Amino acid sequence: MRVEGVILAAGLSTRMGKAKLVIEIDGLALVMWVVRAALQSALDRVVLVAGPSDPLLEEILRPVSDHPKFTSVVNPHPERGMSSSLVMGVSEIRTDATGILIMLGDQPRLTAGIINELLAVFEADPSRIVLPSVQGRRTTPVLFPACLRSDLLRTTGDVGGRDVVNRNTHKIVQVEMGSRYDDSDADTPEDVCILKARTSSDKGDTE
Repeated sequence: MRVEGVILAAGLSTRMGKAKLVIEIDGLALVMWVVRAALQSALDRVVLVAGPSDPLLEEILRPVSDHPKFTSVVNPHPERGMSSSLVMGVSEIRTDATGILIMLGDQPRLTAGIINELLAVFEADPSRIVLPSVQGRRTTPVLFPACLRSDLLRTTGDVGGRDVVNRNTHKIVQVEMGSRYDDSDADTPEDVCILKARTSSDKGDTE
């Protein structure tokens, strides 16, 4: 089984008012929490989709630029919505991949452990969509089987893979995470303040 990941990191950060993925949470840039979790997980390869040239983001990603599992591509038109990044990232996934894990670049509490739980469930039946839930609420990241690759490549607008999930509810395996997963994202300055105020005891957690 080969599963590759796509990190969507080309958003315009309109609600934040500034580039959000370079904001530091517990001493590490927001996007690097996700990158680190992905690289420490059992994913075979990780593709990050960034926006047009951002020197600060490039500098932040430099430490992992030579990692054998990591590659990045640039979405020149992020204003076309999340789907434009999704399509670009999925296009980079190798054709022999069994599954594609779609991750958001602004969920700093995602860990390698959470990713590996999803991978373990997917391995039992790689024809299913595997996603985490928190107290019954579906969340991200979402692991898609290779058979839905063409559907992902046809997505449009700003909903990412949500439409593909909604059209294939019969394929969903929902993995309840409970308190093991804080899926908070950072869309606004208030979100960042909340994240910064929370304990950093999970920093570096890979279990």
